[in-house]
Amino acid sequence: MAGNSDYPLTGYRFRLTLAGVTSFQQALGADDTSFQEISGISSQLAVEEYKEGGRNGFVHHLPSHVKHSNLVLKRGITSKFSELSTWCMTTMKSGLAIPVELKQVYIQLLDDSNSPVLSWIFANAYPVKWEYSALDAQKGDIFIQTVELCHQGMIELPI
Repeated sequence: MAGNSDYPLTGYRFRLTLAGVTSFQQALGADDTSFQEISGISSQLAVEEYKEGGRNGFVHHLPSHVKHSNLVLKRGITSKFSELSTWCMTTMKSGLAIPVELKQVYIQLLDDSNSPVLSWIFANAYPVKWEYSALDAQKGDIFIQTVELCHQGMIELPI
């Protein structure tokens, strides 16, 4: 019988950790890293086109640099203390009067027994967008917070 490693991985069990989470948050018991969706785990090699003179039917595609997508985190809001929201508020409301606090973001894809099977680190991340879902009295939807994080690069870590 084949082991679980022979099957495609599912993407519904994952863990996000922000480096620099304070002991104050841990003392309050706030789970600030639970999200319903994480997207933007991608890198792309950008290319520049070079049209060589005299060869009108051919264009060279030269590698330029690696582009990283922003991480997009979505979750339902609770009334608990949130260090993530405080970080976003401080970054957005300071008007850059204080230095932007950079954090390392770790994401782990977990198997059925909650053991990591894939892991990534996103270096020097900071919030660039902080958004709440629409308030609509005619719907009973969960109030969603969306946070978009810019970072300096993604590295897949060995497990």
